[in-house]
Amino acid sequence: MRRLGLFIALLTCVIPATSAHASHQSLSPAIVNNAQSVQRSVGRLQIPSLRVNETIYEGVTDAQFHIGVGQMPGGPALGTKGNIVIGGHRTSAHRPFANLDKLKNGDQIIVHRNGKKFRYVVSKSFVVTKHALWILKPTTNSTLTLFSCHPKGKTSHRYVVRATFVS
Repeated sequence: MRRLGLFIALLTCVIPATSAHASHQSLSPAIVNNAQSVQRSVGRLQIPSLRVNETIYEGVTDAQFHIGVGQMPGGPALGTKGNIVIGGHRTSAHRPFANLDKLKNGDQIIVHRNGKKFRYVVSKSFVVTKHALWILKPTTNSTLTLFSCHPKGKTSHRYVVRATFVS
């Protein structure tokens, strides 16, 4: 049941820019600080080619996406077999995944957790409908999946980037 609730949040990951474009700067500092104080940070996401350096929070709802990026709870440990899923906004809040579609095969994605650095390399990118639950499923190798709404400002599809762990 919890996974279903998280998936529903994933389906509505971006507030359409045409109806309610919110920016990180437009939120009052009290709201942002309060949201940060109740969110659980689980690491840091760096994408050097996009100049992304974001705190990763547990959960994939607007609460996490408004202050950073969110990781689907219940995933495997970094660097181990399975699928770690991280989502973020492209057009609202501070838009950490605004240029997710610019990632190329071979680009690095780094996740920092508990003083350790885990390096992943982009292996493919694709677009799916918002109902494509299979992107959340476990994988047979160590996979990192990044997702955001697509096209920018719409919620009908998801832009997905898959990356593979390199030791």
